[in-house]
Amino acid sequence: MIRRMTAGFLVLALALLALAAAENTVELLPATPPMPRPVPEANPYAADDLSAYYDASAGEYQLPALTASEQERLPGIQQRWEAGERPKNSVLNLTENVQLSVMQLPLEQYEGEPCFLILPNRELTDEELLQVVDAYGQLGLTLDPGKVNWHNCMRGGGVEVGLRILRDDERERYSAIGGLYIRSGLRPEKPYTSLVADDGLGRVSLDEEAHNGLDEYRFYPARRLTDEELLQLYALHYGELAASPDEMAAYESQLREELHLLLGMPLSARRSDYEYVRSAGEGNLYGDDRTGYTTVFTEAGGTGRTWSGMIDITSGRLIEGSVTLDDRYYADGQLYSDIRMNPWDEAWTKIALQTVAALRGFEESGITEAWCQGETTLNDLHGTEVRVRTADGGVYRAEIAFVLEKVMTLRYNDAVSMACEDDYYIHQLTIEEVPVNE
Repeated sequence: MIRRMTAGFLVLALALLALAAAENTVELLPATPPMPRPVPEANPYAADDLSAYYDASAGEYQLPALTASEQERLPGIQQRWEAGERPKNSVLNLTENVQLSVMQLPLEQYEGEPCFLILPNRELTDEELLQVVDAYGQLGLTLDPGKVNWHNCMRGGGVEVGLRILRDDERERYSAIGGLYIRSGLRPEKPYTSLVADDGLGRVSLDEEAHNGLDEYRFYPARRLTDEELLQLYALHYGELAASPDEMAAYESQLREELHLLLGMPLSARRSDYEYVRSAGEGNLYGDDRTGYTTVFTEAGGTGRTWSGMIDITSGRLIEGSVTLDDRYYADGQLYSDIRMNPWDEAWTKIALQTVAALRGFEESGITEAWCQGETTLNDLHGTEVRVRTADGGVYRAEIAFVLEKVMTLRYNDAVSMACEDDYYIHQLTIEEVPVNE
C-alpha cells in the first residue's frame, strides 16, 4: 500500500515538474515592426520665419527687441506699476496712426502668442515704457524682454508685411473673389474690423515717420483664411466701386476694341482680375482730369504678350496703352548687356516705324512724324526710345534694346494726354527764378 502511494506521489511530482517546465518555455512569435513615431505636420499658414531678415538688419531701432537702455530701465518701471502707478493713456489695442501699441492676439490662432508689441524707431520714454508694462498688465502678462522677438514684436517698420503673407491658395481665391466683387456685386456679410482679437484678422495703420515710411501692419492668423475674410480684405482695399458690374463689362468691351485697333491685341486675350475706374490724372503729373477704365490682358495660347490700357469712359477712346512685345529682359534674369550704341541712328527709327505699322495695320502714310527721344534703360539693358506721331495726334513710344535690336515695349498716348504732358514740361521750363536780395 505504502509502495503504491509512494509511486503515485512520484508520478504526480514528475507531472508537476513537466507542467512547470512547459509554463517557463519561451514561445517565439512572428516579428512585427516597431510603431512609427508620429511626425507633426508643418502648418502651411504659420508665421513666416523672419530670423534671417532680422539677423542681417543692423539698425538698433528696427530690431524686434527692447534696446539696452530700455531693458536697463524696465525693472524700475515695473516696480512703479506694481506699486500702483498707471500711465496717463493706454496703448492697448491702438489701431490708428500708431507709434506704440500692444495688440491682443487670440493665442490659439497665433501659435500661442497672446499679444504683439509695436515699437517706434526711437528710444521709448519712461512714460511709454510704463504704457507698455500697463498694457501687458491689463492682459495679465508680465513683459519679459528676453522673450521679445519677431513672433511678437515689430519695431520701426522692420518689415514690409505682417507676420506672414497670403499663401498661394489664398491669393488665388482673393483674385477670384475680386472678380465677383467687381462683376457680380458680391459683398462681405459683415464689415472688416481692425482689432485682431475680434476674429484673428486685423490691421494697424502706422505713423509713417515713426516706422520709416511703413504705413500699415497686417495680421493674418496661422490658419487658412476663409472666403469671407478674403472678401473683407478686398472690400477694405477697393471700397465702393465707381461703376456698376454692367458698366464695367461695357468699358472692358470698349477697351478691347481700342487695344485691338491701336496695339494689335487679339480680341481673345484674357482679362486679369485687376480692373478699376479712376481719374486719368491719378498717378501722373500732367493734370488729365478725365475718368478712365483700366485693366490688363494676356494673350491666350500665344506668345505670352501682355497689354494694358485705359479708356476715357465718356468717349470710349484709348487714353494710354502699352504692349510688351518681347519680355526676355524681364523673364530672363541672366540677360544683361552693357553694350551701348548711337541712340540717334536712323536705323532705330526704321525699326519703330515698321513695328507701329505692323501692329496698327496701316501704311506709314498714316504717320506724320517720327524722332529719337534719346537713350533709355530697359531693366539694365541700354537702349533708345523712338516716338512716332500718327494722324490722329496720338504718339507711340517704342523702347528698343541695343543688344536685341528689337522694340521691347510699345506705349501709346492719345493727343489729349500728350498735350497735358507738353503743357506740364513747358510750365516747368518757363518758371521764372525770383532774384534773392543780397
